[in-house]
This record gives sequence, C-alpha cells and structure tokens, in this order.
Amino acid sequence: MTSAPRLAIFMILGVAAAGCNSSGCLDNGSALPLAGFYSSATAKPISVDSLMIAGVGAPGDSVLAHTPPALSKVYLPMDPASPSTRWELTYTQKELLRLGITDTITFDYETIPYFASEECGAMYIYRITRVSHTDNLIDSVALTDSLITNVELERIRIYFRTAEEEPEQ
Repeated sequence: MTSAPRLAIFMILGVAAAGCNSSGCLDNGSALPLAGFYSSATAKPISVDSLMIAGVGAPGDSVLAHTPPALSKVYLPMDPASPSTRWELTYTQKELLRLGITDTITFDYETIPYFASEECGAMYIYRITRVSHTDNLIDSVALTDSLITNVELERIRIYFRTAEEEPEQ
C-alpha cells in the first residue's frame, strides 16, 4: 500500500475517533442555588428533621423536601419566567405543626441567559438582588455569592434560631 492511501485511512480513522468523543458536557446544566442550614446561636451547620419545603404559587406539586430524613442542605430552584421565587418552610414537629408555624423566604433576582459551550448549550443563571424572610424560626438568610451558576457551591445560608449553647464552666 502506498503512503497516500495509508494517509487517507489514518485521516478517516482520526475523524471517526474525534466524532466518537464521549467527554461531551460533564457540567451540571442547571443553575440551582444550594442552601445550607445553620444555627444562629453558634453559626455552625445543623440538620433539621421536621421540615417541609414547598414553592409558593408554583404550579403542581412543588414540595422539595419533607423530612425525615434530616436535611442540612437543599436546592431551591428559581423560576426563569419570574423575577422572584418564594419558598414556604413548614415545621412539622408536632407542636409547631399544631400551631401552624411556618416561615417564607423570597428571592428577587435577575434571570440571565448564558451560553456555556457547544457541548453544554445554553442555560439561565441568576443574580439575587434581594432576599426577604419571615422570622418565626428563621433568624436570618445570608448570601455567600449573589450569582447563581451551575457550579455546585452553597451560596445561601439559612440561620435558624436554636437553643443557646451552655457557657463552659
């Protein structure tokens, strides 16, 4: 076989191998804000075991979480067609449930179309412009970064009122 046909065969095999690239898009294709739960008394992470989280005004079943098991983090998706999203936290511990104690967190944001790459395509990212909440058991809500992208990183911290730690003697 002469070198010209051999070169053509190697070029065809090279193109075929490149066309079979399986790496593609390995990134998360959705910008989902990750929220962590913390004690307002200690600023340490906590787990909450009597909690239901549901979207306010969301179509269909919008329940994100219903414990048990206990949660220490949760994704709080945003609606790209709306400038804000509200989440209701219902405390399902027997006495709190009987009293109907809930909290609501509202996120106001800008929806930004973002072209990630040819393999990953386009998606929305969000810039949170304002956070408000009720304060029954939630002490505060803090943002570690207002830009919500597809990078899996906790950007929201929800601080719950918890019992104060006893001072050391």
